Amino acid sequence: MSTPISPCVKCGDPGSKRCSRCWDAPEYRPGDANPTRYCSTECQKADWVAHKSHCTTLSRRTKLLRAATILRAALLAYRERFFDIPLSKIELGKDGAVLYLYRDVSPRPFPNGLTHDSKHKEAALTHNMCTLAFAMLGPLTRKLLAGVASSIESLDLQIEKPVFRTHLVEYLADGIDSNGGPHTVLIVRLHNNEAWIIDTAGTQYGFKEVLVPFERYIKDRASSNFVNGPPTKYTACETTDLDFMKEFFPDYPKAGLDILEKEKKARLHFARFVENRVGVRKGRDLKDSVFDPSKDFGGSKEEFDTKFGELMKEMKRHLEGFK
Repeated sequence: MSTPISPCVKCGDPGSKRCSRCWDAPEYRPGDANPTRYCSTECQKADWVAHKSHCTTLSRRTKLLRAATILRAALLAYRERFFDIPLSKIELGKDGAVLYLYRDVSPRPFPNGLTHDSKHKEAALTHNMCTLAFAMLGPLTRKLLAGVASSIESLDLQIEKPVFRTHLVEYLADGIDSNGGPHTVLIVRLHNNEAWIIDTAGTQYGFKEVLVPFERYIKDRASSNFVNGPPTKYTACETTDLDFMKEFFPDYPKAGLDILEKEKKARLHFARFVENRVGVRKGRDLKDSVFDPSKDFGGSKEEFDTKFGELMKEMKRHLEGFK
């Protein structure tokens, strides 16, 4: 595919050269991420003083988008490995507003053969999983966003405009278990005070974008009446939700505690990968890291896609090794 020709921002001549640092950045407001083009390296260098501030903003957005992409992929990989809802059928309702997940009697791995629609598969994997995502992805989120975000907060809100909702149909009754409760997302602020939403479990509502400007997210997806108060600092670790359950529900049935303990072991297995293979751990060589956020977010889309693919391959291999 040929590179589009646009006027060079420095001299006005036809330009096909683009700034690689801020290419493919998401828009915060319409039109504010249009690519900057040059006719030559000389014009690009001459324009750097004028372009630097805008370039820095866009490159941070690109890193944020790439981090959010990794976080969603990590959640989906974990859920596919440790899927705990036995399903017999996945079916979109006739009006397209509800994706029905029919519960089966016997536990089984995620049944890939039940749907060939990736959106429906991701919706099933993330059904009622925003709390798991909130906890499990905490340390990974902070590693990936170090130096990119000025603050990270969690927020509970109500989704009012889903593409569709996922409903779990129980096998012993006709009733439907709806995910109508609060939905947890992250608010990430950049150093220029842009506020973004990262919604790793939004696929259960049919949402494709994992990263959305805060104002647009509220306008297009959710209520502005926050469910559990204002945003709070994001300090969760991989087992925060499980530890809460054990502490505040001391009379939890033994069978339930056994399930929580098994889930905790799986989460800690995931945590070891994050600790040892993402970024540089004190006392370990950089070569042990499969993804270094300090440098692997940069470069072209193709270069990032390669590193992203390597990261997910190693992560899935690690998850498969859980016993």
